[in-house]
Amino acid sequence: MPKRARVILVGCFVLTLVLVAYAQRPPDFGTDGVPFLKVNINPTGIPPAVNINPNDIIPVVEVSHMPEVKFTPSGCSDGRNFHTAIGASISGPLMVTYLNTTQQNGVTLVDNQNAGQRVDLSAQTQVATAIYLGRGQKLQFDSSVMYSGCVPD
Repeated sequence: MPKRARVILVGCFVLTLVLVAYAQRPPDFGTDGVPFLKVNINPTGIPPAVNINPNDIIPVVEVSHMPEVKFTPSGCSDGRNFHTAIGASISGPLMVTYLNTTQQNGVTLVDNQNAGQRVDLSAQTQVATAIYLGRGQKLQFDSSVMYSGCVPD
């Protein structure tokens, strides 16, 4: 066999061996049957190190003690101050203690004609304590809601 044919034959054999040895294989399967590919994210034997304090600065932690805020709710000492109504807005001054939204509803707090943040309420939303609306404050809803509360004395 001529030398050139042997070189070509050996080259084809090596190429075939390389293709078979390094061909893409299907993914392995975990114990739950989910396929996964093995990926070596650290091909060296040295584990990666992360410096979480690169400037060697010791952080300072300070605790601020806020003064206790005491707020005494009032308004229902007289039964005439209690209101229940259905409407698309609630105007203050009023301490809202019950709010029923029967459907998906959006609410916006308006403070002295300045629109505030809008919040979306679901049918499961309930007032856990109370909503205190001061003079000039208003809750505006996308549709009518049932509410009740007390007007401060």
